[in-house]
Amino acid sequence: MTQKDLPFQVDYTDKVVVITGAGGVLCSKMAEAFALCHAKVALLDLHLEAAEAKAQEIINEGGIAKGYAANVLQKDSLEAVHQQILKDFGKCDILINGAGGNSPKATTTDEFYADKLSEDTITFFDLKTEGFQFVFDLNILGTLLPSQVFAVDMIGREGCSILNISSMNAFTPLTKIPAYSAAKAGVSNFTQWLATHFAKINIRVNAIAPGFFSTKQNEKLLWNPDGTPTARTEKILNNTPMGRFGTADELLGSVLFLSSPEAAGFITGIILPIDGGFSAYSGV
Repeated sequence: MTQKDLPFQVDYTDKVVVITGAGGVLCSKMAEAFALCHAKVALLDLHLEAAEAKAQEIINEGGIAKGYAANVLQKDSLEAVHQQILKDFGKCDILINGAGGNSPKATTTDEFYADKLSEDTITFFDLKTEGFQFVFDLNILGTLLPSQVFAVDMIGREGCSILNISSMNAFTPLTKIPAYSAAKAGVSNFTQWLATHFAKINIRVNAIAPGFFSTKQNEKLLWNPDGTPTARTEKILNNTPMGRFGTADELLGSVLFLSSPEAAGFITGIILPIDGGFSAYSGV
């Protein structure tokens, strides 16, 4: 990616951007985009190798970045990384809460309830408490804890913001994934709460709500082992007016826009759909 590939350019010179989940497909693209806009980017991920690999790619292209190992469910881990980032780059200006995900233990086999046909079938009654707990922790606490740790840097400073990652299923729950849908609805609600709570100290808090993007996280739901689309993929595309999945690059304009105090200085508390029209289509 080059500056010419960006949807538009914002100058983030001397800004410190902290991104959790930065080893993943979507958030690593965000890290690259901020670096191209001259930010200092701290890439946090549970898997240090992934964060460091992307940081090295950014450095090789002339950007400023560093990868850090961090567990968004452990405040001690985040606080330790926070101290490292303060030494390496300075105070956080922009926090992207990108860590999140689902669990097979919180996913049903079928869209509608039916009698259990085999031992492999997972019905609503088979869903595991630990699966729900993991999904809620990863998405809700994984947004709360980094915000508590890094928003401290933003108090009394201009141009600071937090961007959370909600989902299209926060508006209307998707079949099969009740925990993920409920957790992302919680992220949207928390985004609005925190935006209000921080409004008097000029810390803006917004979220994006991506529609359907094909990533490693959801590939088993979307593609058969032979690479052909699953029935779920066909339903998704039939209900997305643009008729395709989004690409990671198509998130970047919204992310750069909402994070910019110049472009979005009077915007806080919104959840922006990026979904190819999915939320606008009734199916008829």
